Amino acid sequence: MSITPEQARDRADATLRALYATVTAWDAALIRQAVEAIGGDGRPFSMNEIRDLLPSLAHGAAGLYLRSECCRKNPLLVKVGEVTSTSTATHGKRICQYILAEHAPRRRAA
Repeated sequence: MSITPEQARDRADATLRALYATVTAWDAALIRQAVEAIGGDGRPFSMNEIRDLLPSLAHGAAGLYLRSECCRKNPLLVKVGEVTSTSTATHGKRICQYILAEHAPRRRAA
């Protein structure tokens, strides 16, 4: 049975919402604090820069948190590219690079 792209997107979104629900308020607060500290100067950052600021329990939640913060109506983060992960556990996987939304270039009204 095949599904439409819209159905696949809906399923993926539902899965991400369920996974994000497992991120504790404590982990979210720690990750947000690290993101704001590293991204406050407007330069792009990735997990490579914030990984060492987080306790080991927050690492699994960080990717979910970052993705969630890009998808909100008023996002905290804007994805600006990808870089290679420096974590040995990821074996050189590409990871997202972000900037704080407040530093993102504003879109001009057409």
